[in-house]
Amino acid sequence: MTIPLTPLVITATPTLFNADETLNLEGIRSHVEWLRGHGVDALFPAGTSGEFPSLTDDERIEILSICLDIFPADSVYFHVGAATARQAENLVRRAVALGATRMAAITPFFQPAPEDQVVDYYRRLVNAADGAEIFAYLFEARTSSHSLPSVLSRLVEVGVAGVKLSGEPDERVEQFIAAAPEGFTVFSGNDVSFGWLIQSGGHGIISGVSSAYPEPFVKLRDALIANDADAIAHWQAKVEQAVTAVRAGSLTHLKAGIAARDFAASPVRSAIAPVSDTDLLTIQSLATEYNEN
Repeated sequence: MTIPLTPLVITATPTLFNADETLNLEGIRSHVEWLRGHGVDALFPAGTSGEFPSLTDDERIEILSICLDIFPADSVYFHVGAATARQAENLVRRAVALGATRMAAITPFFQPAPEDQVVDYYRRLVNAADGAEIFAYLFEARTSSHSLPSVLSRLVEVGVAGVKLSGEPDERVEQFIAAAPEGFTVFSGNDVSFGWLIQSGGHGIISGVSSAYPEPFVKLRDALIANDADAIAHWQAKVEQAVTAVRAGSLTHLKAGIAARDFAASPVRSAIAPVSDTDLLTIQSLATEYNEN
């Protein structure tokens, strides 16, 4: 097996709130600093794990400002996606003014968007970005907009730098990897498939689970770079354990996991079921294992 590029662990950060659901700016800063200290390569703030539909544009920019204070600009993939190109363009311009150089945008949502309109949406964001990179974020299960692998060549034509794929089985992701033009970056949001993705030619994982348990993802990345089969197998199993503990990235489970790593508890703004007592014990037990190492 040959790893063509250094695989990236990009953490999709949940947005931490105070008990009254205002932004916990101190908590967000502490969490981002902790993630950098634990070796993740980059951040994906204000995305689906960050509850972006519940955030105002001003709140999203506040989160970006904190991330840019702690990570280099090229290691922050700020999520600017919105239901309309107009709102997303405004976020792009504000982010660029703050120093962002890489941004990702989920496709338009609520109404299913035809491919021509999806491509035009990204064209408008690229034009607004003033040279900063724009990454497409395809997540049919959340947006209802269906995309074929062939759309990647059209996205390249309008200046898109890469894509994040979420909610797709490995077989489908493999089709996108095969269709990716030369130099086009392919990320996946499927935490459990990190090892497979890199071995299949993808470039990195955008992982919500690593916000609570960064260790197995960082160790698996290093094992993949070293081409150490035993270490790959070991840390792949640990990644799967972490993914199972937080129910593949349920927001309430992720935030319980972060709290178990000695951060203040955070509510969710989204309407999501709470963590069961049984799941909480699993989350806390795994956190204790990593906290003690």
